[in-house]
Amino acid sequence: MSNGFRDPGLIFDGDCPWCSKWVMWAMRSVGGGWEAMAFQLADLPALDKRVGGWDVLKPARCRHRLLWVTPRGRQYSGVEACARLLMRSSGPRAYLGGLLALQPLRALVGLVALPVVRYGHRTYRHSLSVALPVRE
Repeated sequence: MSNGFRDPGLIFDGDCPWCSKWVMWAMRSVGGGWEAMAFQLADLPALDKRVGGWDVLKPARCRHRLLWVTPRGRQYSGVEACARLLMRSSGPRAYLGGLLALQPLRALVGLVALPVVRYGHRTYRHSLSVALPVRE
């Protein structure tokens, strides 16, 4: 994700193999027009300044959830970040993203996913486990 930040971007924990594998799947499966960056490689202060300077793009926040950040400064985290990304796709994935964006389902998926994510972060602590391909 460049400091120019023309496209929406997904910021994720590059140390977590589950996060990295999910992002790699998304890069293959979801349409273009978005970027992905492990927070360990991102210039978080510069990105935070670009999206309004509210000091919310911090390593501690990025370590525990996916963040979807738009060029206009809107930020979505966790399940809603996944939903926003899937809505950029076509076909059934876009509908799934729309369903995940609805509050009752988003909350339910968040409750189910939270223990899985916490377990994954405790179990798998490696340094930048996956190198992502560069999107053209």
